[in-house]
Amino acid sequence: MHSIRSNGVMKVFGQAWLPGDAPYGRCGMTSRNGEITLRDLISWEPQLKVLSTGRPVGNEDPLDRDVEWVVSARTGAPMLPSLRGGELVLMPNRIVAESGVPLAMLISELFGQPVAGVVIDHPATPPPGAALPILGVPIISNELESDINRLLTSRRGDLLRTGADIERTIAELTARDARPGELIESLSARLSLGITITTASGAILFSTTEHGESRPSVANTGYPGQDGAEWIRQHLLGQRMLWIGPVPPDHLALGRLVVRRLRDGIQRSLDQADATAPHGTARIQALNALLQPSAGNSSEHLAANALRAGLPVGAQLRVALHVPGERDAEVRRRIATYGSMHDAGMIDGLSACIVTIQESRARTVLVNSPLPRDSQASIAVSAPIPSARQLPEAVRQVRYIAGLQQRRLLLRNEIQFDDNVHLGAFRLLYDRWGAPELHRYVDSLVGQLLREDRRGLLRETLRVYLEYGGAQRPTAERLGIHRNTLTYRMRQIRAVLDLDPDDPGGRLGLHLALLAAELPPAPPVVM
Repeated sequence: MHSIRSNGVMKVFGQAWLPGDAPYGRCGMTSRNGEITLRDLISWEPQLKVLSTGRPVGNEDPLDRDVEWVVSARTGAPMLPSLRGGELVLMPNRIVAESGVPLAMLISELFGQPVAGVVIDHPATPPPGAALPILGVPIISNELESDINRLLTSRRGDLLRTGADIERTIAELTARDARPGELIESLSARLSLGITITTASGAILFSTTEHGESRPSVANTGYPGQDGAEWIRQHLLGQRMLWIGPVPPDHLALGRLVVRRLRDGIQRSLDQADATAPHGTARIQALNALLQPSAGNSSEHLAANALRAGLPVGAQLRVALHVPGERDAEVRRRIATYGSMHDAGMIDGLSACIVTIQESRARTVLVNSPLPRDSQASIAVSAPIPSARQLPEAVRQVRYIAGLQQRRLLLRNEIQFDDNVHLGAFRLLYDRWGAPELHRYVDSLVGQLLREDRRGLLRETLRVYLEYGGAQRPTAERLGIHRNTLTYRMRQIRAVLDLDPDDPGGRLGLHLALLAAELPPAPPVVM
């Protein structure tokens, strides 16, 4: 700065900052809550292009400097009006040429002033190592200053109105004791931004964006992601975290403005929900109602009821069913390996529970140490679901598996719906479970056999025969009958079938039809 002073540049700009003061550009101009930054302005004004990001100070990103106003350099002295802080300086090439001061020296001197950055026009280029952010436009017209200032004024007004609207929304919903789910959904819809609540470890407790790729991670600290979108976060009490996002660049100012308002309102709602959540038998009954919803219940009602029962709506979940009995302790220890258990009463005479799982384990199929085959217990476990809204589908999955276990169609005592290896062809049949077209398919291939085989011996014989690829000895051993008895039964079977069980082209269709015929009755669809 001493060389610049000797050339009289400080006199040209005006004494806006005394030598003993700390230059605003070096004070860490990180964005204050709700302020407009250079990055915001660039996303709103397509003419502005970043030519040089400037010199970082500490952890500050120079493009996160606040922009209060736009001023233009002039030919007469002083070149700039008095600076109050946060000005974006328009520095036309013609003004630089008339001043006789090199652009590099002007920018170096401005670094000691409380400005946000400099805008130059073509064909000027930023000097190497420029300390301030340098933006470029095709041409700095006479109207550019007033146009950008009008844009800043308009956007500030929009931000303030939205902030006031969010405060009113929170106050109204809080006054009528709205549940956290309703509050978060309302705020998310009003802002057109996703809102997610996670634990400190990153497990999702609630999210209005249920797609996996839209969820924040613990490592995501707000740096730009795909398409420039970012996450804005605030800590909540109880080892929880509030995330807003993904926020596109043109909405970042709005996100920063409202994040603390959202934090305070959501925290109050979560505290109230925690204080009024049911306990003991009342909680078991509430969770059981989630697994057996009545007709007319929407996913929104299900989400609200889940929160009311003390179950995080956005948590990764599984549902498990098991036969109650003497081995309950063994079964519960096994289910606990999936996550935190929540007793949910009885379904179809089976003990039910909802399991809250860590997201990192949500897609892990635990097949290394299942229940031993000689165990009399059995466990049916759903695939992981992203939130309580999908509980009806999870219940349908475990009812399907439990029905197959009760009919002894699955060899393992513990089956997960996402375990395709051990669920086998039954996984394919699930998608048509209860559908009329599957019934028609079964009837067309084995309908006559099913009608004549009232005791089910021929049906079982054919199914085992097909499982062993037509090998007679292992089939007879599995059924516990003599090979002559097997031969006699196979003659009876061939007499009523249109397809030969030994024909490789028809064997697969027969096998699928027999498996479909053994499926448990499908539960009614709740509308």
